[in-house]
Formats: sequence, structure tokens, C-alpha cells
Amino acid sequence: MIQFTPEQKVLLDVFAKDLTYIIPEYQRPYSWDSIGKSDKNNQVNVMWQDLIEFYESNNPNIYFLGSMVVIGDTSQREYEVVDGQQRLTTLTLLFVSIKCFLQSLTQIDETNQQDLEVFIKDVVDDMDDLLFNKKKLGSITHTKKVKIERKIGFDYDQVLQKVIECRKIDDINLAEAHEEQKQIAQRFFDNQKYFISKLMEKFVDHNKFTYNNAQDLNKFIDFLKNRVTVIQIRCPSFDVAYQIFEILNNRGLPLSNKDLFRNFLISEFSELKATLPSRGIDPNQKWYHLENNYELAPEFLSRYVESKRGGNQQYSAFNDLQDIYRENFKDSLNKKKIENFYADIEKNLDIYTRITTSQHPQKEIRNRISFLLQTGNTRYITNFLMSLFRNIHSDKVCLDILKTFEKYILYIWLGSSKRFSSKQIYQAIGHLNTQKPSIDEILDIFRLNTQQTEELKNALYDDIVDNNTAKLIIARYLWAFDNLNAEDIIQIDFDYDRATLEHIIPQSPNPASNWLKDFTPSFRKEYTYKLGNMTLLTQKVNSSAKNYDFNRKKTIYSNTKLFLSNALSKIDKISEEDIKKRHQEIIDLLFKDLELS
Repeated sequence: MIQFTPEQKVLLDVFAKDLTYIIPEYQRPYSWDSIGKSDKNNQVNVMWQDLIEFYESNNPNIYFLGSMVVIGDTSQREYEVVDGQQRLTTLTLLFVSIKCFLQSLTQIDETNQQDLEVFIKDVVDDMDDLLFNKKKLGSITHTKKVKIERKIGFDYDQVLQKVIECRKIDDINLAEAHEEQKQIAQRFFDNQKYFISKLMEKFVDHNKFTYNNAQDLNKFIDFLKNRVTVIQIRCPSFDVAYQIFEILNNRGLPLSNKDLFRNFLISEFSELKATLPSRGIDPNQKWYHLENNYELAPEFLSRYVESKRGGNQQYSAFNDLQDIYRENFKDSLNKKKIENFYADIEKNLDIYTRITTSQHPQKEIRNRISFLLQTGNTRYITNFLMSLFRNIHSDKVCLDILKTFEKYILYIWLGSSKRFSSKQIYQAIGHLNTQKPSIDEILDIFRLNTQQTEELKNALYDDIVDNNTAKLIIARYLWAFDNLNAEDIIQIDFDYDRATLEHIIPQSPNPASNWLKDFTPSFRKEYTYKLGNMTLLTQKVNSSAKNYDFNRKKTIYSNTKLFLSNALSKIDKISEEDIKKRHQEIIDLLFKDLELS
């Protein structure tokens, strides 16, 4: 009995005529963002970058976007979406954005104006065909192909409707929506705005839409419709659909690449053993050696492939790895092809292990890696680090590159209007992977100019309101302190994930505490969110302790081994000058270690 039907579909077929997708109310609300700077809150950025980079590479192959699990059959033409709703909604927003982008154009090249106006009308109609089903009920009506079901609570389907109509968020009545619902509604419009801004960057020259722009946009749309694919898995019931969803998200996809890789290695070494029995090869032991001595996480294969190719994987990590094996490895004088490949895998696995487990033997490099991996975008940063350590064998040169790279990442991360892009990462990897990498060219990719350096210095000196950001900058100060002190004098070692941020002057001081008596309102306003008023605690503290007066807080500070916090317990009575001095000391050390002075 057939339990489910998997089918590869291009987007033109996913959004085919008379198809409807219902996002049921048990699904979480739309959560993909374009406003963040890490893998967790810039999924829309990553989708756009991956699509546009693949398109620009002129790769003739299909682009695999992921999977969808739906309930229904082809005769119904209506599917309930169990998995893939975030991707489906974002694709809808992308098609909407193409339509709204064209409708918003104010300057069209006069020499081809009539042709361009026809083109714009045709593309807008084309996008509407992807977004709407047309039905004749006396007159033609348009119904969305993607619908968000909501019987109770906030109606996000009306938000999607307004976005598809190229309307503004002001056209929605949010009077009775609570704050989270308003944020989710805003997300639809923010992502549409992001896509439109990217379309403007890519397909408009000097504020004018030209014939060449139209040709390029037409090719891009054709790429989206006919070469971007998903695997759509149709299931007869919720039970079957949910079982597949569980396997894909929790057990199947990452492990399958690793299992396929294991089988591949054992198979290749088994053939070699049969051909050259005198070598005494144990195929199983070859695998166990990798698994037992290194951090052989499922993610390693993707990081290996992408750091080798200087671009995102094209298919599954295992398929791309096989391509690398076929294209880049051959028999040498003393070793067979699989042995040379195995040696390269082991070399890269050792690098990957040292990166992900903070085991690099050079302390300063280790500390800088620890910081970088906490800034988000772990995928791309790990790709870059693997390529760096694979190709550059001087710790001094690695440090020079890391320092410049670190400032670039910090500048993007702290800048409110800056967005992370993988383009520079892969550009640098391309240089690193050449036979003789040019260090100057790599540094030039990430080097900040004078204005950007000043912006970074100001961002560190000014208020840092977000707790996660502040926590990492304070941790960066501790790593900077460690970098600038000899190994035998002091060793900073703390569990970043368990550490918590502490504001010395509380954000909401207790009226009976010393904070209101000893610190003026203007000082508290100026310094509450500056680094000088922050520290880290290494033990769990009841949230109410955050508002204690200083005498009670000193006991908490004395219980941590971190000098930054423990030193506070030695102060008899804290003053405004103590906070000011502390702030300047933190800033001075950060500037020195980051070479910003």
C-alpha cells in the first residue's frame, strides 16, 4: 500500500493553476525574518542570497530549495501544509515583491518605454497567476493560492491578503492585536520590503529601469519558475504526514548524509582491500578511526563541501562530496585515490574539530574563534575558518586575517542597518583555495575603511540595549584580557552558554535601594546600557536579585571566579566614577585587542 508520494516539482508546478495550500491553525505563525544577522533571524536574507548567487553563477543545474509535506491528493487540488509553510509563505512574498517592485517603478527608460510598459504588465499578470486562482462566478474572482487558516485569534490571512495587494500595514486594523501579533504582522511587510530593496539593487540601474534590466529580470523569473525545485511529499492522512515530518526534521536528513558517507568509505576501502590484500586494510576500522578521534558531526560534510567549493552545496552534502571525490582526487605514486581522499577528509575533520570544540593550540586564535562562533551565521563562518586553517599554515598570518575578519563581523553585527552576506565569505574562500593565496587580497575583502572603523568604535562606546549582544561583547572583553596576558599569569575559562548578563545599576532599580540615592537620573539614563555597567555571572541568580542594592549584590559577585565580576565585590561603596572608569577600561582594552585605537 502506497503511504505517500514524493515528487520533485519546479515552482511553476508548486504554484500551478487551481492549486490551493491551507496553512492550518495548529502551525506556528510566520517566523522567518530579514532583520537579523544570524542564522536564526535572517532566513529570508539567506534564501535571497542563495537564489541570486546560484542564478548569477550560470549553473545549468536545478536549484533544490528543500522539501514540503502536505496532506491531500492530486484530485482534490487542495493541500494542507504540514511542513514547509515558512518556505512556502516566503516564496509567496518573493513573487508578490516582484509584482510590487514593478508597479512601484517611477523611472523607465524612455527609449524603450512602450516595450517596457508591456513587459511590466505581462510580468505583473504572470505573478498574479502564481499567486491567485481565478474563478468565474458571474464575474472573475481571485482567491489566494496560499491561505492561512485561523478560526480563533488574530487573522494573519488578512495580512497576507494586504501584502499580496501591495498595500501597507496601516491598511490593517491592529487595534486589538497584542504586541507579538503586531510583530508577526509587521514581519510580512518587512520581508516584502527586503525583497523589493534587493530587486531594486539587482534590476535597476541609476534609478532607471532599462531594457537590459527587463531582460535580466525575465531570466531570473524564468529561473525561479523552472529551475528552482522542491520535493513535495503528498500524504493521505495527518498521521503519515507527521511521521515523515518527524523523520525529516529530527532523524532523517542529517544522518542520512553521514550514513551514506560511511557506506561509501567502507565500500571503496573494501574494493581496495580486495585488490591489494597485502596492505592489510580494515575498511570498518577506517571509519571508526574518524568517528572515534574527531568531532564527526553530520554538519561536517556540508562544511567540508562548501569550504572546498567556495559556495553553497548544490544538492545534498553527500552528492556534492562525491563530485569533489571524482573531480579532485586521483591515484598518486604511493597511494590510491581513496587513500588520498581519506587523508584529505581526516585533515579537514581535524580542523573542523579544533574549530567547533575550541581546541586550537594557540590561545589567541582559540579565543577569537570562540567569539566568532557566537555571533551567528555559524555555517558561513565555519566554512571560512576551515578554508583559512587548511590553506594558511602560519599562526601569525592566520591571526592577521582573523583580526580583520573579526572587526568586519563585529561591524556588521553591531550596525543596526547592516546585513550579513555570504558573498564576501565565499569571495575570501575563493582566494584562500588558490595555489598561492594573496593575503592582501583576502584582507582587502574584510578591511574596514576609516568611516566604518569610527562607526564600530562608536557602536562599542554607546548604549547596547540588547542583552544577548551586550553579553557577547562583555565576553569578548574577557577574551581580549586573556589575549593580552601571558599564559602562565591568568587563564580565562568560562562556559559562555551558562553565563548570564548582569546590569550593575539595575534597569529598573528598587525605590528603596542605593541606586536612586547615589546615582543621578541623568547618569543612570546615560550609563545603564553601557558596557561599564555590565558584567557576567557564572551561577544562576534569581531574577529578583537583579534589583538588589549594591551591598546585597556584592555577595553575588564574590561567588563568581570571573575577575570582572569578583572585583566588584571588593568595592566598598560604588559610585558614578567607578562605573565611568570601568567603562573606559573595558573600551580601552577592546580597542587595543581589536586594533581600533
